[in-house]
Amino acid sequence: MSVDSILNQNYVKWMDQTENGEDIVISSRIRLARNLHELPFPHLLDEEKGAEVLQLIQQVWEKDADHLKQVDFASLQGLSIMDRQILMEKHLISPEFSHSNSAYRGVLLNEEGSTCIMINEEDHIRIQCVLPGLSLDQCCQQAMALDDAFEAELDYAFDEKRGYLTACPTNVGTGLRASVMLHLPAIQFTGQAR
Repeated sequence: MSVDSILNQNYVKWMDQTENGEDIVISSRIRLARNLHELPFPHLLDEEKGAEVLQLIQQVWEKDADHLKQVDFASLQGLSIMDRQILMEKHLISPEFSHSNSAYRGVLLNEEGSTCIMINEEDHIRIQCVLPGLSLDQCCQQAMALDDAFEAELDYAFDEKRGYLTACPTNVGTGLRASVMLHLPAIQFTGQAR
């Protein structure tokens, strides 16, 4: 498997039609934000500390034989502007992340594009799972399995009172965001808009 396969596909997993024909909920997404203990958040990283974060995460990826073997690594510096644009348009990386070609930023992607882990975006680790239809439980299970694989090897920035520490205060606590993409004309057409 390689990142090239996802770049050359016309679509990614979340674009698949749902099995039950649900037309209102297009996709579900779970995102987890994590940072490493005693290392500056990404917006404060210099080249040396950024490379250290990237190396620590890559070592866990290379070592894990279960959950992390389903994803492939690519350095943002090794991706062209067009490649980063494609990943952004497929909703796999953020717009801000797509504009960077820093040597200490990277991405871990699975072949179907349902799992993406951004390294040194706003947080050291941004795990996201995106699946078609209303699939929040399945997304959460996949994201948590990846998170567990990292947390077994890395010392996360965590506070007993506040929870997981993140670059943005609105993510402090669980570091989890859940969202669904809705087709609003379908809601109107079915009479569910009020």
